[in-house]
Amino acid sequence: MERENQKRNVINVLRNMDVGDTEVFPLIQKTSVNNTLNARLYKEKAQGMAWKTKSDVDKMTFSVIRTA
Repeated sequence: MERENQKRNVINVLRNMDVGDTEVFPLIQKTSVNNTLNARLYKEKAQGMAWKTKSDVDKMTFSVIRTA
């Protein structure tokens, strides 16, 4: 649970996810995570990687699920 509350290097976490993995970030990193997914991972997307996101305002978390 402690890991969920710490800021982490977004791009490295996203690149190293396996299909089916879920990573949870603090909600404060939502903008950074979305920007990384939309503007920095072109090479990975071209290779078929894909992610889905979900916000949980009650828990103040932002989840990323690797879908492909």
